[in-house]
Amino acid sequence: MQASLSDSITVDSSKSKPYTLIALPAVFFTPETNWGFGALGILSFRFKGEQPESRPSQVQLGLAYTLNKQYLVFLPFEFYLKDERYKYYGELGYYLYTYEFYGIGNDKSNELREVYEVLYPRLRLNALYQFKPNFYAGLRYWMDDFKIQELDSEGALIDQTIAGSQGSFLSGAGFIFNFDNRNNIFYPDKGSFAELVLFHNGASLGSDFDYSKVILNASTFLKLKDRHILGFNWYSEFTLGTAPFNQLALLGGPKRMRGNFEGRYRDKHMILFQSEYRFPLFWRFGGVAFGGLGRVAGDFNEFGFDDVQYSIGLGGRFLIDPKEKLHLRVDYGFGRNGSGFYFTFGEAF
Repeated sequence: MQASLSDSITVDSSKSKPYTLIALPAVFFTPETNWGFGALGILSFRFKGEQPESRPSQVQLGLAYTLNKQYLVFLPFEFYLKDERYKYYGELGYYLYTYEFYGIGNDKSNELREVYEVLYPRLRLNALYQFKPNFYAGLRYWMDDFKIQELDSEGALIDQTIAGSQGSFLSGAGFIFNFDNRNNIFYPDKGSFAELVLFHNGASLGSDFDYSKVILNASTFLKLKDRHILGFNWYSEFTLGTAPFNQLALLGGPKRMRGNFEGRYRDKHMILFQSEYRFPLFWRFGGVAFGGLGRVAGDFNEFGFDDVQYSIGLGGRFLIDPKEKLHLRVDYGFGRNGSGFYFTFGEAF
């Protein structure tokens, strides 16, 4: 589960300065957080010997509090070395967060809703090497120590029969393969991005649970005319072994099938496809129309066209950084069992 305030925000450093340091107030809204308020500091720089046109390295520090009584402290980072041949990125975080749980499966009723609270530190490290233009390969290590603070006294988790309902220490490592030829990482109008992750949590790494994941996330973008863009995203996640309930494939949230609460549907496996049409309005304002189809399943043979979940909606954009093409995002999406409003930074994919 992701509790980050926003996507990474890249700020180019001036040629006349070795670094750029800025501080921003942060206001955001998602169905998972309600309104949130905080501050974000961004240090952008280049290591000694890096070319001025190379992508700047960056460290952020974010602090936030939400009206759902959630606390978020996070420090994401991105480092680029040797003309971007080496890429290191990750996150240190500490979160007090509340989530909703509706059970495991693709057809759970809204009446099963329960809320639980969890406190957890997070460590995420990724190291990649560019072995040919646009192709990266590397290693990943992730750690989350989920300490459940409060459960619904009438919910399914209180019986502690569901894997992970007593909390979980998760420690896993794996391989990452990336292809990226987008012309902009925040708002591309051409190019593609694809990431394949092979990941394992196990006792040898100190994890309480033994399971593996295979994840494929791929997006492509087509420029139609002027600033009219079509974007397509495929996301699939397959789990082998016994994963805790909070680490199952989660459908919903601000990035995957907007309009569905994150984790409204969860199971061992998930496949979804979503698309977005982006178009200009006037000045720095733009609009989007989006839709998607997806499904979770406990077994591969359960995938089919029955009980497919959907997402459909409209949104607006405001360009806050013309150079980097970073937008403020406002979306409203509808799903089969709910709807959601999103006010945040960056695109869904």
